[in-house]
Amino acid sequence: MNVTEINPYKVMDDFPSHREIIKQLFRKNKTFQTLCSDYRHCAKALHYWNNSDLREAPQRRGEYEELLSELKSEILLTLNNFNQSGTNETNKN
Repeated sequence: MNVTEINPYKVMDDFPSHREIIKQLFRKNKTFQTLCSDYRHCAKALHYWNNSDLREAPQRRGEYEELLSELKSEILLTLNNFNQSGTNETNKN
């Protein structure tokens, strides 16, 4: 994966009150890095399908909206767990 594909900026933009925690987790945790990458790619795909006139666009929009919602939930859970404990159990990755 290209370094530019793995960055926390989209996540920091969408969760601004958690910027510092996101930076910490991103530096330490490969799993969180992957989650940030997945989130960015999903948001980019949803943007594409939101602007598409293709016949399958409504279905794809729904799929990506659901996936983005699941990724948001996973990110929030990770951030809340880190915030509560001050550590991340998956740092070992």
